[in-house]
Amino acid sequence: MNPRVNYYELLGIPDTATQDDVKRAYRLLAKQYHPDSSGGDKTAEEKFKQVSEAYQVLSDSKKRSKYDLIRQNAARRQQVNFPGGHANSYQVNSENMQDIFSNLFNGFTEPGQDDQSFGDIGFDEFLRNSRNASAKRGTDMESTITIPFEMAVNGGETIIKTGGGKKVKIKIPSGIEDGKKIRIRGHGSPPPAGGGAAGDLYLSIKIAKHLEFERRGNDIYSNIYINIAEAVLGTELSVKTITGKRVKLQIPPGTSSAKIFRIPGLGVKNESGQGDHFVRIEIDVPP
Repeated sequence: MNPRVNYYELLGIPDTATQDDVKRAYRLLAKQYHPDSSGGDKTAEEKFKQVSEAYQVLSDSKKRSKYDLIRQNAARRQQVNFPGGHANSYQVNSENMQDIFSNLFNGFTEPGQDDQSFGDIGFDEFLRNSRNASAKRGTDMESTITIPFEMAVNGGETIIKTGGGKKVKIKIPSGIEDGKKIRIRGHGSPPPAGGGAAGDLYLSIKIAKHLEFERRGNDIYSNIYINIAEAVLGTELSVKTITGKRVKLQIPPGTSSAKIFRIPGLGVKNESGQGDHFVRIEIDVPP
């Protein structure tokens, strides 16, 4: 455990995140930076180690409580309650902070754990970093954007204008679902005078409807009209898919209206897997 590292920021979650949020964020990042997926990229491997360390701490309630407590008490003027119920007031400084942490750790350390690990930095440097981390940041903001159906399925980039009028390019991951939120660091409200960093902007994604396609989970559905002769004798269709690729679909003789054909692997692709494309046949009967 390294108190100077912001594990919440590493996983891209707020410090109020639930255990489900922690697990979800870790799975997404672990898949992205896993050595098997990064092709030997050293930067990705290091990122994977950092993400794994963050998950090990934040997914364990005892370790997370200990980690949060260290960060909350670092370099602040506060009332410190020592284990045993005896309370004393301290002006926190580099001389007495070591004693404060020692008492805090005595209440949380498990057998065999190092109870005073500050990574590769000295105690005074850890203190300076903690002071910077404790500066009051700006508040987070929320907004909603509508993106095209194709972009939600295939991914892409779009440009938004923040509340301050600044244009920001954001990446839309493929397969994003309606209602999901994207975090844009540092584009929330500015910090108060003398404060820390700006808050973050959380964009809620709204997906526009499509005239031809419908999404159900990771599957795509579309309708194709054929005439009576094609239904009776059979035919070959060129089917447009959401990926932009056209595929041939054989319609057998005697096909009835509302018959559904499956085209595997051409649906939505995201971290949960790859969907299929389903084609519903409608017979165009003349009046």
